[in-house]
Amino acid sequence: MKSLLSLIVLVAAMLTLQGCATLSKDECRSADWRTIGFEDGSRGYSSQRIASHREACAEYGVAPDFERYMQGHKQGIRNYCVPSRGFSLGRSGSQYNNLCPADLEPSFLTAYRRGLEVHAAEDEVRRIERDMQALDRERADLIAEVERNEKIIVSDNTTSRVRRELLEQNRVLEDLIAEKDAIYHRLEREKNIAQRRVNRLLRSR
Repeated sequence: MKSLLSLIVLVAAMLTLQGCATLSKDECRSADWRTIGFEDGSRGYSSQRIASHREACAEYGVAPDFERYMQGHKQGIRNYCVPSRGFSLGRSGSQYNNLCPADLEPSFLTAYRRGLEVHAAEDEVRRIERDMQALDRERADLIAEVERNEKIIVSDNTTSRVRRELLEQNRVLEDLIAEKDAIYHRLEREKNIAQRRVNRLLRSR
């Protein structure tokens, strides 16, 4: 049983390592390093990614062609550093890693900062929606408690004292429900304002 468990752990570890490798055996042996560099650059990876390729290919006796990789990477980065990519990067809330060449960076960063603004505005909408959902759950719990009390109140087995206590409790609960409703409506207005801000930012891209 112990040996079986050890085998399972070993296989899982091997699969994990394979999943982390940037290139497979076949890819290493047939690699066009200029193309790999171009693809990495086009995806926004830094040229340091070649170190991961070197590690992945070392066990197959293959070493990257650094010069060809860098030639492709420089072209790929230019393909990546366009305003639309900058905006998408900012909108996702991702960090810019100073990859773009000097002639492309200004327009990329302008779009990136606009994307960050949209990300912050959309994040605010999501935060308000989470608060509204939490209020919905709290309100539902309060309503359920009022309904449970009402069933006891109308029961023939309920004493006058208990009935009075539950009626008073329900008045308090109904006040709490009204408070939740007021907060919910305020959040609804805030969400509409935040969503309009998102829409304005998207229109002004």
